[in-house]
Amino acid sequence: MIITRPEYDVSTRYLSAWSKEIIKEAKRKNIEVIDLHAEKASKKEFEGRVAKKDPDLVVLNGYGNTYCVTGHDEEVLVRAGHNSELLRNRITYAVSCSSASVLGNEVASFPYTTYIGYTDDFVFPLSQKCIRKPLQDERAGRCLKISNHVVLSLLKGHSSGEAVQRSKRMAQEEINKLLTSTGDAEATFDARILWWNLRNQVCLGDENKKI
Repeated sequence: MIITRPEYDVSTRYLSAWSKEIIKEAKRKNIEVIDLHAEKASKKEFEGRVAKKDPDLVVLNGYGNTYCVTGHDEEVLVRAGHNSELLRNRITYAVSCSSASVLGNEVASFPYTTYIGYTDDFVFPLSQKCIRKPLQDERAGRCLKISNHVVLSLLKGHSSGEAVQRSKRMAQEEINKLLTSTGDAEATFDARILWWNLRNQVCLGDENKKI
């Protein structure tokens, strides 16, 4: 498994910190993890490691748009029409805004290939008091645990399609809890964010593919 963890602003620090759960679980299952953390989340490092290690699973954390996903300092790692073949014959999960709409469809057109991602912005709320301690942020944690559930399900042996459905069910359960909450002033807002991510999360290509 290759995972990118750029870490240079608040959002990427949160994604990086919450991704430690994924790394820990993969190692517990004796899966080799190539952790491209901070400055190592560069195009050169990413392309080299993918070519050398030929991973079954690629997890991309970072900013993006319809055509690409970026790494550290917003360096483009994968772009539609340029180097999307890097993701051929793999499962890719991109925790990135909008990349499933163009890049994802291009990647998913390759045989035996899956692209899981978001067709619009991937968003999560922040608690200002936890900015320097992301893992203590319960509001962000709701979204990021649901996101992580995709990869954790894949690590358990579920197919790509099943992993996404499990993540969506978890999201719906959290939404229901928030909407029936009486003591959380931010519950309705947070439920809307969870619904937004749920609605925009897609599994493209081979939904039966497993790692």
